Amino acid sequence: MPSDRALPDYVQEPPGPWIVIKEHKRSARFRKPDVGRLLVVLVDTGLITFGERADYILAHPPIVDVIVELKGSDVSKAIRQIKATRPVWLCHELCGKKLGALVVRGQGIRPKTSARIEQWKREFRKAFKMKLVVETRNRDYEFLEFLVPGASRA
Repeated sequence: MPSDRALPDYVQEPPGPWIVIKEHKRSARFRKPDVGRLLVVLVDTGLITFGERADYILAHPPIVDVIVELKGSDVSKAIRQIKATRPVWLCHELCGKKLGALVVRGQGIRPKTSARIEQWKREFRKAFKMKLVVETRNRDYEFLEFLVPGASRA
């Protein structure tokens, strides 16, 4: 990861022990790792300015980069947005070797939606070597939660 060049304006390196991203009453709070650089990438209107795209990427290349979509209720749209963001990020010079994905959505999941979420989790793990986490509440996260054992994009 280049450290001697200026970061694009849609990338921040925030201070403090916690990184909080918020949108539409949804939030995710990530503990900043003790080692390595942590970058917050604004995807929506930053990295990607048109078409389907996720909200953020929390890039911590030594461990995992997490594509984040903060959504009201439409999980299938969130999945499409993450899938659309993934190939763009994979080509970016700041991208790490492992990827994960997070959807924080509205309260409650119906049984049919729950079954579909399990299918998406299997698809992400098998096809993309990514762990997909879908939450119905705002909470704290550790980067290690998003690792699939033995997975890398290489």
